[in-house]
Amino acid sequence: MKHLFLYVGLIMLFFFSDTGAQSYIGLKKDDVRLLARKSGFHSDHITTSQSFNYLKFVNSADTKTLIVFFSDDDISTHTRLVCDYSEYDFIKGDYDDNYRKKGNNKWEFNEGINKYVVTLEEKEWYFVLNVKKK
Repeated sequence: MKHLFLYVGLIMLFFFSDTGAQSYIGLKKDDVRLLARKSGFHSDHITTSQSFNYLKFVNSADTKTLIVFFSDDDISTHTRLVCDYSEYDFIKGDYDDNYRKKGNNKWEFNEGINKYVVTLEEKEWYFVLNVKKK
């Protein structure tokens, strides 16, 4: 029974460990691919656009889609994490508990010398977390 709880805990950690606050901004494409893979995402090549330079990833539960946008030099500039509402309470609680609240559905966090702003947009069928450098 003890092993069952440990196993369930590890599975939950794997599926819910990356809420998107970790900044992918400022990284090269290959580094983003590696970091996304380590965070439990896999590449999604179903939709592509010639207008935008981006990489798209989905988690194995198909409840989160991470889109990382890049400059012409292939350096990441900002991210969008599109989530199913089944993730809402966990993600919103994580941001409320671990990041500086700057208004309704808005937070800030630091990584090294960089400051980032996170905004949460509630849509009808999903919600979106946008992360940009401040």
